[in-house]
Amino acid sequence: MRRPRLPIVTLEGLIYLTMVGFVLAGALVRHINLLLALFALMAGLPILSWRLVWAMLRRLRVQRRLPKTVAAGDLLMVQIEAANHRRRLPTWAVTVHDQIRRHGATPLERPIAAKTLFTYVPPASTSKQSYRGRLMRRGRYEFGPLRIATRFPFGLISASLVVEQPQTLLVTPRLGRLTRRWHRLQQSSDLGTSNVERRQGLLEGDFYGLREWRRGDSRRWIHWRTSARRQAPMVRQFERQRNQDLAVVIELWQPSRPEEADEQSVELAVSFAASIVSDLCRRGGRTLWVATAAQSPRFDSGPASLALTREVMESLSVAEATSDDPLPDVLSSTLDVVRPGTNAIVISTRSVNWADTERFRKLWSSPRQRAWIGRLQCIDVTRPDLAEYFVPV
Repeated sequence: MRRPRLPIVTLEGLIYLTMVGFVLAGALVRHINLLLALFALMAGLPILSWRLVWAMLRRLRVQRRLPKTVAAGDLLMVQIEAANHRRRLPTWAVTVHDQIRRHGATPLERPIAAKTLFTYVPPASTSKQSYRGRLMRRGRYEFGPLRIATRFPFGLISASLVVEQPQTLLVTPRLGRLTRRWHRLQQSSDLGTSNVERRQGLLEGDFYGLREWRRGDSRRWIHWRTSARRQAPMVRQFERQRNQDLAVVIELWQPSRPEEADEQSVELAVSFAASIVSDLCRRGGRTLWVATAAQSPRFDSGPASLALTREVMESLSVAEATSDDPLPDVLSSTLDVVRPGTNAIVISTRSVNWADTERFRKLWSSPRQRAWIGRLQCIDVTRPDLAEYFVPV
């Protein structure tokens, strides 16, 4: 949808019209024909400018192209395409203005203004320009409308068109770096016992030993040196590491009147959880349960994969902190569906006391969930020792 706006006389145009008015006044008062002729010549420029600015915008189509997703703080590049459908007249000096708003932003949070300039678009062709920037906060952003404006050729008259082309972009949490201690913690008994299963020639993994060749074994597993020494085909044995399933519960709590430090803690918890999910889904081989105790609780689960990464990133991108206490209900619901033997970790913006039987009444009243209390690992992102597990980037 294109909505033309009325032409506006620019500041330069006002100065020019004032000069034209003085010339006209002098010609009428002094009865000087030469000044009248000069006025006629000068009066023609605003009229010509008015016709040309509309000619620049007529049959000009503009389209915005957004990336699928971008992480908070990463470079965002938005491409603008301008198609000139006129056969003879080119387009000169057209500016495209765009607006970016974060969904759910406060009234004090102003929209972000962006613009790009098309200096020349040939007839019956398309030109591309782009603008770049960084969106520092995660969330869902709304783009539009586009405003096409030009003052060509004299700068006296400005004409513009508003193109209703709404689009949305998901800005995912910024990922950080998980330390070696975090990976060791995943494999230690603090988060559960890692099961190692030896498979004799069924799946390639870490080298374990040698055995005689059997029907169905791959020729790639044959150990030729040992086979030559024993005069019989010998194949490698492998051990397969069965990755431990993981349940992650993120508590995004903040006071009713949060300060800047509280908001930073929320973003740190989201970034930590997103980094864990991204790392585990990239490695694969396990099942994940991810629950968010926030203003609108969300639960995602499935095999570690790219699809699960997208689902969790979308959930964490729009998660808003709350001053309520949804952690007990969310944790209880999560422990009801996870499989026995699963590692469980709680990432919170405050310290959690599992001995608080009043707060975690459901956890203590259920025999099945009470067995998890000794295995639950809680990481408070406000503590300095978080750097031992996670480093923001």
